[in-house]
Amino acid sequence: MKLRKRTIWRGLALLALVILIAGLLAPHLTVNRLARRVRESLETALGREVELGEVRLNLFTGPGFSVTRVVIREDPRIGLEPVAYIASLEARVRFRSLWAGRLEFSNLRLSEPSINLTKPAFGAWNFEPLLTRTVGAAAQAGPRFPSIQVRGGRINFKFGEVKSAYYLTDPEVDISPPATPEGDWRIRFSGEPARTDRPARGFGRFSGRGRWHPDPRTGGHFELTLALENSPLGELTALLHGHDVGVHGRVSSTATLSGSAPTLKITGRLEIRDIHRWDLLPPRGEGWRLDYRGRLDLAAQGLELETFSPAEAAPPLVFRVRTSDYLSQPRWGGLAFLNKLPLAPLVEVARHMGVALSPAVAAEGEVTGVLSYSPESGLQGKVIVPEAAVRTAETKGFRLRRAEVIFEQDRARLLPAAALMADNGTATLEGECSLSTGELEGSLQGGPLRIADLSSVAGALLGPLPLLEHSTEGAWRGRLNYRGRPGQPAEWTGAFEVVEARVELPDLAEPLAIQRARAVLRDGGAVIDRLEARAGRIEFQGQYRYWPKAARPHQIQLSLPRLEAGELERVLAPALRRSEGLLARTLGLGRARVPPWLAQRQVEGAVEAGSVWLGALPGEKLRARLRWEGARLELRDLEARLGGGSLRGKLEVDLSRAEPSFRLAAQLRGIAWSAGYWEAEGVIESQGTGVELWRNLRAESSFSGRSARLGPEAAVKTVSGALQLRVVRNAPHLRLSDLEADLGEEVLRGEGATQEDGRLHLVLSDGRRTLRATATLVPFQLTWQRP
Repeated sequence: MKLRKRTIWRGLALLALVILIAGLLAPHLTVNRLARRVRESLETALGREVELGEVRLNLFTGPGFSVTRVVIREDPRIGLEPVAYIASLEARVRFRSLWAGRLEFSNLRLSEPSINLTKPAFGAWNFEPLLTRTVGAAAQAGPRFPSIQVRGGRINFKFGEVKSAYYLTDPEVDISPPATPEGDWRIRFSGEPARTDRPARGFGRFSGRGRWHPDPRTGGHFELTLALENSPLGELTALLHGHDVGVHGRVSSTATLSGSAPTLKITGRLEIRDIHRWDLLPPRGEGWRLDYRGRLDLAAQGLELETFSPAEAAPPLVFRVRTSDYLSQPRWGGLAFLNKLPLAPLVEVARHMGVALSPAVAAEGEVTGVLSYSPESGLQGKVIVPEAAVRTAETKGFRLRRAEVIFEQDRARLLPAAALMADNGTATLEGECSLSTGELEGSLQGGPLRIADLSSVAGALLGPLPLLEHSTEGAWRGRLNYRGRPGQPAEWTGAFEVVEARVELPDLAEPLAIQRARAVLRDGGAVIDRLEARAGRIEFQGQYRYWPKAARPHQIQLSLPRLEAGELERVLAPALRRSEGLLARTLGLGRARVPPWLAQRQVEGAVEAGSVWLGALPGEKLRARLRWEGARLELRDLEARLGGGSLRGKLEVDLSRAEPSFRLAAQLRGIAWSAGYWEAEGVIESQGTGVELWRNLRAESSFSGRSARLGPEAAVKTVSGALQLRVVRNAPHLRLSDLEADLGEEVLRGEGATQEDGRLHLVLSDGRRTLRATATLVPFQLTWQRP
């Protein structure tokens, strides 16, 4: 008994070894002598002429055959190009056919084929007769149709002799015929749709599975489920348009198709996420989920879809899409019906599409209207917002009433609409936006409006308002035009007036109070005229111009009725004085930092004042040309009336240190003093502010006078000399040299200097006698000492 079992096991092992060896050797053995029977069997199964390459036996996957370079010919009535070119075909033999003495295949696996699904000008698709014949053969218990598997390659669509621009790449198809005459065909497939005019790659991936129950009267009943994997939206739009339209995001969908051919019902759900333009980073969001339904006409290549809401009788958003000839010459268009759709998500979509809106802007309201789109006519339609509230996190915003937006091609145009501000001021708002580039144009006209409300709302929507961004009070009236492009500075134009405004400027100790002014914006610059303003107690009128392309963009012309040096110093304190560090204050090391607003200052202009007060010293009719470059300020061509005479010169101010430095180079003509007339030419220097300005005073000058009285008993025809002045211990120290005085009868020469007693001591001589005099400087009083 044991011997018999051992013999049986050995026999089975030997048989298995033989089968294994045969299976390993079979693919390497050609059986071309069976090629005719294999070809005839394939032609019987497929209903087409077949050409075969090399035929090899395959035992492990069948038994069956492996065939290379297979060509399946087309019916000449349909076309000349073959149905398929197949790199490799594996055919599995049906066992029962061998017992009947015929060769039938139970399964055909096509690897890397190029298949042409063709529809002639008149008649059905080239695969429909095959299905009809297969169904009839099954009903008559004829040869069963083999199951078919397709792996890789591509599936083309042809209409007559013309191939469609669309095809499927990298397909995976499994077709299983029914097991009984009354059974259903089983289908499973996936693939990537592609275009022949685009790079050889797919646009998203579809997959599906289902069944088909044949019926010669109706064409059969279908039950299919389809799925679009999470795919880039830009690839699907490129599939439809032939190019990327610039709208990116992610899209996915599931759908069910059911019904009898040729018309199938469709129900499904579409999900769109992260809509944005191609040059913007994708935002994070929940996306939109849309339920849809429709029908598919297989014979006419027609597709109609419509979104719906199972829970709402009238959903806020309905899409309708219709496509015809989607494989041959696709034409499609869509409609969107908006019924009280919330405005807030549309603002987010516009921002993601690149429209230049601040992230802080929020809008509340409802939108109603109809929009249509097709590749030929672009976006068309009109929407209405009866009332909307626009606000930011920091402002109350404004209310927009009866806003109508017209869509034409890739542009959206806001018709004039009333904007109601928080203070009940009204204005008219209109604008236009390019949906392809994100460029935004708009205008605001009306008033009076509070500048604070206008600046906060417009600034939050579009960015800082030129000339008004630092205003905290006042009213505005006029027109502003805006043009914004993503990634570029905004462009503002327009003309307006402001009254009772207060402007914060970094170089002024207190806000600039503007009683009234008119402004014009154009070409990236600005002009402010009819300006009446006050800085501290300094009132002025004038004009301001800003030309960004000029060497010194800021240009001013100021006229002041009265100018007091002390008040000017107080108002300009932020520019004149800055804090220093400990080392700079104690050891004199380092320098105070020049703030950016001062380092970038480039101003040019003219200044005039009716009266000028330098402490107790009065002047009038001051005029000068102003040039301010960074930390250096110059008053050139300085002119003024002083002491009945005139002053001409140049004042330089250095603001690079913690305390300012001053240098005045001047000429005095016709100054009335001591009953005479004087002239002088020299330089005065100092640094600091307030009393420090006096303590650091230094001066050098030459002078001359005529018809002067230098004391009760000293009348001179002419006098001249040179002086040096400096302040020591808060007292002036004066040194006179090269003195020459013509007394009429004699000419005296000499010098003088301030002594320790604080008096000025003079020594004059004509070579024969010497005169001495003393004088107090404040007030000046000269006393001669008799010899």
